Amino acid sequence: MKDDKQALEDLFSRFNGQWDTEEPAAGHEDRFLDRLENNKRRKKGAGLLFRLAMPTAAAILIIIGFWTVYKPDTQSDAGLAKMSPKVQETQMYFSSIIQKELAKVEKETSPETKALVRDALERIDTLEKDYEKLTKELLTKGENKQIIYAMITNLQTRISFLEDVLTKIENIKKLKETYHENNNV
Repeated sequence: MKDDKQALEDLFSRFNGQWDTEEPAAGHEDRFLDRLENNKRRKKGAGLLFRLAMPTAAAILIIIGFWTVYKPDTQSDAGLAKMSPKVQETQMYFSSIIQKELAKVEKETSPETKALVRDALERIDTLEKDYEKLTKELLTKGENKQIIYAMITNLQTRISFLEDVLTKIENIKKLKETYHENNNV
């Protein structure tokens, strides 16, 4: 403890005579308080500007956000025109087959196949959404063999899937007929 006191006394004795012990000039305190007041006023003015600018900026961002999210999708109509004739022709060909197969599946709906048909329609919807993503990618990146191949694969997958569903529906019908024949005899 004595060592600490001695160290402090040595420190202060080294700076002896170098300390600023003069009184501030007259009015120093008033000038200091005036400067503090001026700084407070400046900050209040900046705060007011900031408080007015923030809602304005937020409103502009909201408007831009709505415009980008809800703008009409003119890109999809223009997108079909941007595709090459071969891609359009292939898309039309597969789409017509898919529509025919879908109509067959929907026509075969019965109490026994209702769950199967509902599940099939959900899966076809998922594949359709994937296809729409591929179409958008084709429009943004241009015609690319990988994207076109993925699109064709998607279309073929839908056709194969619908054919499988129709086969399962036919099997369910046959089982139902066989069951009724065995019960009626």
